[in-house]
Amino acid sequence: MPREYTVVTPEPVTAVDGARAAAEIDPYLGLGKLWNGGGLQIATDDGLVLAIVRSTYVEDPADASVLLGVDVEAGSWLTEAYAPGTDPVSDAVVQALVRNTGGRVVVEAVPGGPRPATAAPATTDKGARS
Repeated sequence: MPREYTVVTPEPVTAVDGARAAAEIDPYLGLGKLWNGGGLQIATDDGLVLAIVRSTYVEDPADASVLLGVDVEAGSWLTEAYAPGTDPVSDAVVQALVRNTGGRVVVEAVPGGPRPATAAPATTDKGARS
């Protein structure tokens, strides 16, 4: 079953951050851009391991905290990542990303499962690095 991760970081997550996390777990993972640079795809020869979507700046930390169910500090960035299943490689890449960026995973959910809210937190990609 597909997995969704939301990561809170003090700075936007870049393609370099994603590539570094992937290489730390398996140097043979392949990389590709998604949506004209709006994300990064990480894959094995057998298929997709993880898709990391461009970070968005949290405009309203109080709103984001309510929606995510955890405290979100002012100045934080949210990054979503999606895996096609519960592959341990996907989990390991996300954990490496979190470790390398000083972030934390705040949501690890299966689509259709319980969510803190149905609306997205107030965010923008203003000032996002590529």
